[in-house]
Amino acid sequence: MCYITTVHKHSGDNYMATKKRAVSDETAKQAQDALTGIKEALLAVKLQTIISCSKHPVETVSSVIGKNRVTVWRWIRAFKESGIDGLIDKPKGHNPSKLNKEQREQIAAWLKTGENSKGIPTHWTLKKLSMAIEEEYGIKITKTPLWITIQSMGFRKKAPRQQTSVRPEKNTAS
Repeated sequence: MCYITTVHKHSGDNYMATKKRAVSDETAKQAQDALTGIKEALLAVKLQTIISCSKHPVETVSSVIGKNRVTVWRWIRAFKESGIDGLIDKPKGHNPSKLNKEQREQIAAWLKTGENSKGIPTHWTLKKLSMAIEEEYGIKITKTPLWITIQSMGFRKKAPRQQTSVRPEKNTAS
């Protein structure tokens, strides 16, 4: 079983250690019930880990599943505090796009037509497109986020073909 050892001071200088189970039968039952019907694998592993901690030490369970014991304790605490919602990974803090839907549509039109906002034919590069966006919308966007945005709109890099130069033959007739 998974226990937490606590030390209590009794009369005089005598100390007594008591063991308390880290995961109660009730918590293990709740985790078992939540595990039924779950399709997400990592969530299922977390729940099964919690269930296992009701019968085995956290150190043993963590070594069996290949996770650090602190991680397992974090899962136990999250489940006790918030139930299954506490075990679901939260979205990471990615920066939202600086461009709104209409701006993205306008940029897609520029790329499709090969013209800028003034209708002037333009051979688009990331640098030129970045400058045009800053000029048109006042939004400064660097190459990498711009490239990711362009790719998400379905555009691909167009590399120029390598050209070989043909030397004119010298006329050796005298």
